[in-house]
Amino acid sequence: MKAAVEMDMFGCPNRCKHCWIGHGNNAHVSTKDFIWVAEQFKHYQRDGRQLFDGLMFSSWYREPEFSDNYRELWELSKQLSTTPPNRGEFELASIWRLARDPEYAPWLRSHYVNCVQVSLFGMERQTDYYTGRRGNFKDCMRAIEILLDVGIAPRIQIFPFKSNLADFEILENTLRELRLEERVKDIGREFTCFLNTISTTGEGFNLEEVRINRNELFGLPSYFLEKTLKNFKTESFEKLWPTEEELMPLLMEDDQPLNDNPPVISFQVRSDFNVYPNCGENAEWWRLGNLKDYGINAVMDTFLKHGNPGLRLNYSTPLKYLAAKHGDRHGDRLYDRTDLGHRWIRMEVMGK
Repeated sequence: MKAAVEMDMFGCPNRCKHCWIGHGNNAHVSTKDFIWVAEQFKHYQRDGRQLFDGLMFSSWYREPEFSDNYRELWELSKQLSTTPPNRGEFELASIWRLARDPEYAPWLRSHYVNCVQVSLFGMERQTDYYTGRRGNFKDCMRAIEILLDVGIAPRIQIFPFKSNLADFEILENTLRELRLEERVKDIGREFTCFLNTISTTGEGFNLEEVRINRNELFGLPSYFLEKTLKNFKTESFEKLWPTEEELMPLLMEDDQPLNDNPPVISFQVRSDFNVYPNCGENAEWWRLGNLKDYGINAVMDTFLKHGNPGLRLNYSTPLKYLAAKHGDRHGDRLYDRTDLGHRWIRMEVMGK
């Protein structure tokens, strides 16, 4: 089994209202404890054999490189990993640090980072509100310039909500004034810009009232709609994001569980040493156990035996059961199958 182990060593400067992981404390984890966590996974055996034949370790899973010693932690992560991590594969970087650390963007470029995602929620007031940090929009605008200066393409992700739709014509004009199409082409890449829906896990579960419907989506500027279809390589928003009403007939007949399996299995270790799988969220019903209190054996037993409510519902409960109990046959909000399934899983464990 190949896996990643991600330690939340320093936390995140934002409190994004859509965060699929959920909010955690910004405690500082020592390098000694990070090494200790890595050793638990590296030496873990099952039935007398090493379970993991490849492990990648990371010192973050919320804000990348939020700590001042990010260079040292990256080198340490490479030393600890049995499958060498490649920083150039990531599209995530710290917007907070890009706006403050003049050495960060060149460091990213030197590690073969060619593209960095910048998330917007409309213009300044809406972006700052939904990221939970005043000044974040200005940091995003500054980060775009800094990235282009070192030859890294900004990749613009935009979340439309019922509350920010009025911003989108202004936002389109703002992005066009930045000449991103031409400037990204000048560094040898194609400009990527797309709309996205919010996850239903973590903090995103609480944003259902502002989740848009199809009429609201089609009311957005055609520039964003065309870019989105191109990014997701589809010709139809009906296929990309169906409504709950459209999904219900299919899911009411679906005998299979959700089976959300991320491409890379990841164990997210919070600063309190509680461990969570990345097929869920940092919530009690997904918790695998605490490394300090119970040890790696108990944590991995919970994972492999689907020993918590989140894992059981993800891997064992037919979607038709969740659909019949929690689905809305007339729901007009936009989802994909996985996000809707995760919403029902959380409703089930919360008794809603």
